[in-house]
Parts: sequence; C-alpha cells; structure tokens
Amino acid sequence: MTVLVVAPLVALAKQENLLLWSGVLVGVLLLGAFVISRLDRWRKRQMEGADDPDPVMSFRELYERGELSKEEYDRVLRRVAERVGAKPKPVPVPPAAPQEPAAGPPATEEPPTPPAG
Repeated sequence: MTVLVVAPLVALAKQENLLLWSGVLVGVLLLGAFVISRLDRWRKRQMEGADDPDPVMSFRELYERGELSKEEYDRVLRRVAERVGAKPKPVPVPPAAPQEPAAGPPATEEPPTPPAG
C-alpha cells in the first residue's frame, strides 16, 4: 500500500517535487500561525480578569454605598489577603455622609425660653 502512495511522489519531476513540498511547507506554516493566533486570543481572554490592579476597590465601593456591612467587608479583605499571600493593609474608611437634621432645633442647643409675661 505504501508503495502505491510513495511511487507517484518519486515519479514526479524535480520541479514538480519542489512545488509539492513547498506547498506542504506553506500549509504547515499557515496551520501553525492559525494555532498560535487562537492560543494568543485564548490567553488574552484569560488575562482580562487579571487587569484589575486593586481587587479590593470594587468591594470598597460597595461598602461605601452601604451594600456591604463592615463584617462582610472585613471578611472580603481577609480572603483577598489569603489569596495574595500578604497581610491586608488597613484601608481608611471614609466617614459616613452626614444626615440631614430632623425638623426641629438641634439636640445640642437649649430649648428656647418662653417669653415672660
């Protein structure tokens, strides 16, 4: 069987043989370029999630908006620190936004004295 496959290749003229193997080489190179481009695209897709320089930032924003409690935020900080293998840095938490005072006199002032009369 192999004699039947190899026999036509041996019977080709020198120029035809060169043309055949050049075509095979070009095909292999194109196939290799295609495989490399697919691997590069896959690698870039895998790296998209790692572009975030500070993984804690989004959790900090959630905490500042009040969507996470202090305990949940501390738990997230510990887990991220365990994954990174470092001690968590103390993150200064900004004070809560001041709330508008109730509709009356502030509690720190004395109530007004009734007029004498």
